[in-house]
Amino acid sequence: MAGTMPSDHWERPYAEPCLPIQADLSAMVDGELDAAGVRRVLVHADRCVHCRGFLDGVRLQMKLHRAAAGADAKAPAAPAPVVAGLREVLTSSTPKLARILYELGRGHVLMGLSPEYSREVAKEPVPVPDMAHRGRSLVDEAVRGAGDPGAWIAAKDLFDGVAGDAAANLAKGERLLRECLALDDACHEARIYLGLARHAAGSVQGARREFERVLARADDRRIRGFALLNLGNLMLAQGDADGAVDMLRQVVDSGAIAEQPQLGTAYFNLGLAHGFARRFAESATWFRRMLAEMPHKQAWMRRELRQRRDFVALVAAEPAAGVIAEALPGWVGDGPVDDNFRTSAPPLPPTVS
Repeated sequence: MAGTMPSDHWERPYAEPCLPIQADLSAMVDGELDAAGVRRVLVHADRCVHCRGFLDGVRLQMKLHRAAAGADAKAPAAPAPVVAGLREVLTSSTPKLARILYELGRGHVLMGLSPEYSREVAKEPVPVPDMAHRGRSLVDEAVRGAGDPGAWIAAKDLFDGVAGDAAANLAKGERLLRECLALDDACHEARIYLGLARHAAGSVQGARREFERVLARADDRRIRGFALLNLGNLMLAQGDADGAVDMLRQVVDSGAIAEQPQLGTAYFNLGLAHGFARRFAESATWFRRMLAEMPHKQAWMRRELRQRRDFVALVAAEPAAGVIAEALPGWVGDGPVDDNFRTSAPPLPPTVS
């Protein structure tokens, strides 16, 4: 049901700035929205009273329907403008609403986890109705007076003082993902992101429970691979090198990496885990394997190694660890380390297809 827009829509005057975003929502329902579209929805829904009210109204209606078990409960009417029929389609199809909640929750978790993603969001141009920012000095009056119709506003102007609040983004993402799972408990991708949010918030056991639930319920080996990979990361962060090896070997042995190359970071983490367990030859073998099978990840590998001060110190202190230095010549111990870089970014599952 993805809406199509006339070719001249984006050049039209500022009369209906919400329509492109609601077309994005329609595309999101069908799984056809690209990453930039998701970012536009994230920013717009946070700042536009119309579309935020629309989403909140749909979410409230679904909650009332669940609570009433089929009783004639209705949420307040969604504010106009709304794409004709979109509300009815969403409220009559739980999986479609769950998909929107997943995408929005996922986006907020990414903003909480990744400075790079936050910067992309802050650069995203987004339409915002004049009434949503009138009197708030979000757009310079001189710019508007120069003839700019104002339909597209740089998100950085809207996110001043907001985009960098990782804790708030994680909390919002967790809330949206929990709503998604309340509607569709089989949305395993949402549960993985929920685990990531809980881990980032300091709840190791909460994160572990979410990853283990995915493993108990999911059959798709790619989704299982992401759960295993994140569970292995969690164990590695907790100092359980052997537990991490067990999880990560399951990723490799499943064959899922061939289908989802993003899972190939398991090779790198196996190198770390074996190294911390003082199995230096095995560690070097896994690092070599990642170099051989994923040469495009060399810069990422070098960056990650340089941030693992504990691992670098171990390699420098243990004569037997020279085999790792031979496998990665010049990659450890040389040059300054960037203290501002957030280490070991977790592997993330793909959007719902």
